[in-house]
Amino acid sequence: MRVGRVAPPVPVLAGERQRWRRQIQRMMRMTDPDWTWNGPEIPDVKAPYTGFTPTRDGRIWVRVAATAEEQDNPDHDPSDPDSRPTRWVEPVVYDVFGDEGTYFGRVRAPEGFRTSPLPVIEGDVVWAVTADDLGVPRLERFRVERTPPAP
Repeated sequence: MRVGRVAPPVPVLAGERQRWRRQIQRMMRMTDPDWTWNGPEIPDVKAPYTGFTPTRDGRIWVRVAATAEEQDNPDHDPSDPDSRPTRWVEPVVYDVFGDEGTYFGRVRAPEGFRTSPLPVIEGDVVWAVTADDLGVPRLERFRVERTPPAP
């Protein structure tokens, strides 16, 4: 079975593209200090989805691309040249499909929700790792709340 859904492209904002390029350059220069960029530029739009999470009841949660937001970096260290005062954060958003391909709707995870390790999902209950204000991981149980479509 193949299920398709048309979605508008999600842009990669200029600042986010610059962040990705800096990060790739930094990682490559750890291996080869003389490395220079010689490939294509970072794309202007994101891939439509970034992963799949199968659920215990046969649904498929498809993580879809979302527009990232620039936020203050609470871990910024001005003495570290690789540390940045801001960071780009992409919200965790899923399109949910039934085991027969029926589209159930979109779920936006709360801030701090982590996709690794893979959340465990059954029906409208989600167990996932989050982080508290100090970055300490913890397991939380969420309930998906359904809202009626707008008229």
